[in-house]
Amino acid sequence: MGHRLFQGVWPTFHDFLYSYILDVLGRDWFEAQAQPEHNERHPVIQWHERFLLASKVANLAPGETRQTRMTGAISAFLTLAYDLYTLEHNNDQTRTPQLRKSLIGRLKCQDQFNGVRYEIRVAAMLLRAGFELEWEDETNRRTKHVEYTATYPRTGKAFGVECKIRNQDAAKQANQHLGKFAGLVSDALKKETPHDRLIFVDLNTQAYPYVPGGPHDWRTISVNTLRKFEAQPKAALLPPAVVFITNYPDHHHLDTQVPDAGAVVEGFKIDDYRTGELLTLQQKIEMRVRNPEVEALVASIHEHIDLPSTFEGEIPGLPSNRLLIGHRYQMDDGVVGILEDACVMDDNGMVALAIERDEGGRAIYTNQLTPEEFAAWKRYPETFFGQIRQKPGPMSDPMELYDSLKAIHVSTPKEKLLQFMGDHREHFAAFTQPDLLDVYLQGMVNSVMERAGPQDVPVHIRRMKPPPKRAV
Repeated sequence: MGHRLFQGVWPTFHDFLYSYILDVLGRDWFEAQAQPEHNERHPVIQWHERFLLASKVANLAPGETRQTRMTGAISAFLTLAYDLYTLEHNNDQTRTPQLRKSLIGRLKCQDQFNGVRYEIRVAAMLLRAGFELEWEDETNRRTKHVEYTATYPRTGKAFGVECKIRNQDAAKQANQHLGKFAGLVSDALKKETPHDRLIFVDLNTQAYPYVPGGPHDWRTISVNTLRKFEAQPKAALLPPAVVFITNYPDHHHLDTQVPDAGAVVEGFKIDDYRTGELLTLQQKIEMRVRNPEVEALVASIHEHIDLPSTFEGEIPGLPSNRLLIGHRYQMDDGVVGILEDACVMDDNGMVALAIERDEGGRAIYTNQLTPEEFAAWKRYPETFFGQIRQKPGPMSDPMELYDSLKAIHVSTPKEKLLQFMGDHREHFAAFTQPDLLDVYLQGMVNSVMERAGPQDVPVHIRRMKPPPKRAV
């Protein structure tokens, strides 16, 4: 990891993370912190105690592994370890040993824990997305600066990043009000940076099963609150930003599974990333071209939604006869071909299949997963079809299918693409390969969506407060 070598016996990556966080925070610190009364102990110690209790209840033999319920305490403990691991594995980004020592010191201090924990979480998100970080000098009190500058190497664009989390008192207020949320956004936007801004605000509130548009739908409530704030006169002089609104409430559900967690992105004075606005496939593609850095971050957050449990990505327990990319299949209409890609389209296990036909050309088919296969896919969505193809969760919009197909055809020669266009090839003879590929893929995706029929507009989109009207 980074510049350090670790050696040990760890049946799973979770076992390694457990050993690692003890090393980083210090076993002596864990022992000393276990002495105070239970309700006065450091949050990490409280999580650790529940982790040990779950291990004791499992009563496993040495080297034995078993699946168990991921409670909020276990998730909080292991996620912190994973984020610290991410920082050390990218330790060139932590700049100096003094910075790392400062982060760990602040993490051990209870009155600073929540803030620095979220700062570390966001830093790990950015690092996993491929950003490079330059941390600001926390000892510099002369200016109000952002937490760090994040640069995306592929484009060279830099962002000023500020992290805010609602305090525990605010978290106890009525959920529908999300007290102090808009104020935290305002404070974050006032921090100095010469770059465009990425603002992260964690709501730090108890979670409920996700019901779009319901009384506990923190996504819609927070976006509407942000839009209301944007329309106020006191927001007129604030700079634009892409705002990531998160809720990672593991610590509110220590002994149960967390019913809902995640992030939503909203543009503050930025038309892109207006949650709830319906865009065509072409508009979405154009928006992504404008914002490759934000798109990479959003994709990474979705991709790393779960902690990895293995070192090499092995996935035990999947059905051996499942659909596998690269294998030959016969379709219901008698066509035989090689499965090039597959995407789960809905919550019922319907799959879109891209088939390269033996007789030539490609075609899109649909297939239905069995309940057992669908359950396995939900556990391992990225690699269920034998290759890393699709982000976790069912395909929520045509862009996921577009991306999946593009990964297959990105190197297809222009001449072959023209063959795929059939009788329309003459109309596209002057197109470059990238432009022709885009037209071809959009046609395939639109064909799939037409077969799927009209799609309902999600409840949270229908209920979303429209953006404020601004003078041009």
